[in-house]
Amino acid sequence: MKHALLLLAACCLPACAATTSVPASPEAMRAAALARLLQDTAVQDPARLGAAQDEMAALEQALLAQPGAAPAPEPEPAPAPLPAPDLAGARSILHGVHLTSYRDQAHVAPGWRALQGTMPALAGLSARVAPADLGERGVYLRLKAGPFDSRDAAQALCARLQAEGRWCQPVDFTGEPVAYAATPDGG
Repeated sequence: MKHALLLLAACCLPACAATTSVPASPEAMRAAALARLLQDTAVQDPARLGAAQDEMAALEQALLAQPGAAPAPEPEPAPAPLPAPDLAGARSILHGVHLTSYRDQAHVAPGWRALQGTMPALAGLSARVAPADLGERGVYLRLKAGPFDSRDAAQALCARLQAEGRWCQPVDFTGEPVAYAATPDGG
């Protein structure tokens, strides 16, 4: 019976001490709230803590450091990202269809809108424009529609358009996206 009373007293004393202690400082209350937040997050969404590992390690080092000791050395900065590869001359893995060409950039966006209005098969496709230097004939701006995952899919659209009497040629889907300028009618 004595052991049971001693065990009960040992369990109750810390709880009593916690309820009769001096109110915690704002810093202590914030630390306790942060500790609860960390524990809850570790249980509910452990992956989320992964994003804060560096900050938590730095906080731990700062708290474990002896007062007056030199601060821990700064971690080495992350290496600079590699420069983007030079893709000049690279071919696209996506395919498109060459529908028409223009000499002036100002005609590309209106031309694309007009083609979409007369060719329902273009619905849902994007447009790109790419310059083509034809030597003595000059530089033309090729209007392309796509993208298609395969050359066969691009060829299938060309076959549909050619059956309607339209010119079409499968090509790679390279170039710049067609820039749309606002028109007075809102189009």
